[in-house]
Amino acid sequence: MTHRMLNTIGLGVLGIDPITAAYMMSMRLRGEGKFRITLFFLSFAVSTILVGTVLAASMGAAAAGFLQSVLPDDGSRFWAIAELAVSIVILIWVAKRVFAGPKREKKQPRETVRGGALGHVVMGFVFAVTSFTDPTFYAVMLIGGESHSVVMAALLLALWFVVSQCLAMVVYAAIRCNRLDALTARLDEWKARNQTMFNCVLHGALIVVAILLTADATAYWLTGGYLL
Repeated sequence: MTHRMLNTIGLGVLGIDPITAAYMMSMRLRGEGKFRITLFFLSFAVSTILVGTVLAASMGAAAAGFLQSVLPDDGSRFWAIAELAVSIVILIWVAKRVFAGPKREKKQPRETVRGGALGHVVMGFVFAVTSFTDPTFYAVMLIGGESHSVVMAALLLALWFVVSQCLAMVVYAAIRCNRLDALTARLDEWKARNQTMFNCVLHGALIVVAILLTADATAYWLTGGYLL
């Protein structure tokens, strides 16, 4: 159980989503009340966890077994090729970020929710559907399916939701406590002070990851075994 929870937390970190948090901030800034924001957030959370649990209970275990049968084993050269490919993608992405120079951010117009409370519930379900495009959601669903327990699948998906939507939960708490303006001001201040440092840390961490992946793949080609 502990192993599954740790894996779920790691997947939740990989799947952290800022879009819902930004949308909730826009809801408040355009004058939406706390009740309707709560309806949206609860609809989003319940729909995501419920649908994921149903899928995990109905075909999660079967899908996990299928993946285990078709995926290469741990010693396959496939993983060395994949590591090299990922490292190249990372280095290209970092190079573009570093040498492209600053870009002006274009604010895209966002559709607003019109109508009554039902519209907010529907929009919450729509946001839940977008979870199906997140590979970490499927990974947690498969972990839940392997447990052969509906309760365990629901708990793991709830844990994944809390971690991946931590930004949205912070925004929701700020809205409930009437602290959204203060939170927005702090975020703007932090960005102005630490944007350069944050970019350097991010780029450095990605380069280290790319180096480790390349070293692991190189070790396989030279020795026939992986370092990591």
